[in-house]
Amino acid sequence: MSEKPKTLVLGASGLIGLPVVKALADAGLPVRAGYRRRPVNIAGADPVIIDAQTGAGLREAVEGMDQIFLLIGDLPDQTEAELRVLDAARTAGVSHIVKLSTWGAESEEFSIARVHRPVERAIEQSGMSHTFLRPNCFMQNFYTYYRDMIAYTGTVRLPCDDAIVSFIDAQDIAAVAARVLVDTSLRGRAYDLSGPEGLTYDQAAALLVTPHGQPVRYVNITDEECRAEMIAAGLAPVYAEALIELCRYYRTGAASGVTSSVEDITGRRAGSFSRFAADHASTWQ
Repeated sequence: MSEKPKTLVLGASGLIGLPVVKALADAGLPVRAGYRRRPVNIAGADPVIIDAQTGAGLREAVEGMDQIFLLIGDLPDQTEAELRVLDAARTAGVSHIVKLSTWGAESEEFSIARVHRPVERAIEQSGMSHTFLRPNCFMQNFYTYYRDMIAYTGTVRLPCDDAIVSFIDAQDIAAVAARVLVDTSLRGRAYDLSGPEGLTYDQAAALLVTPHGQPVRYVNITDEECRAEMIAAGLAPVYAEALIELCRYYRTGAASGVTSSVEDITGRRAGSFSRFAADHASTWQ
């Protein structure tokens, strides 16, 4: 591999991909920023359009790359899209893949895990050098997936009971990814990534504010209520079921673990939920 490995970052316009591209470009490393719809304009980065769902632009994007940061957003056929990237990477002679996976992927106990684990398995069997990043639930989900719920009701309604989850800031995931892409000693492992503490949804929600400046309330509901409410809000049944499966997984306690991986890799402690809440206190303005 060259002294300065050439890196293709997929999902480069997103919450994690964008800071990864910026970190690599700021370090003077050759980086290609793959995006689907939202253009990426970062000095030092080479933007390319890729549609992993159809394969459009993929062969040209991987050509000449030494490593890939594999991040594909929610797609109905996400597993197939990621396997398509893997095939193109192998054909192009890419030597290393860093895959963004999910906490608990190895269990395959819920639908999101079953999206990621087949890709992990294919990468393992490919003979390519690889690193898996398995983050827990993003703190940002409260202001993305649950944004409208909070805005209109002041609540987060989920069937999580008093399950403890070690929520992680997406910015910490990006920092880990950027470090793993430049430090070859970190390769060949799967890293479980968490925040510094475990919280119930009730505790986490109470740290956030509504558009009116009031604390957000967590309302525990049944699986059936959740399914009906999500579908009524326009969510496709398959995604509603995926959310319910995830909540069931949380209720087993399997997402409560706290790891030191963020600090071990980046040299700084993972950000707390209270810091995230303070940083996003003006999100409604």
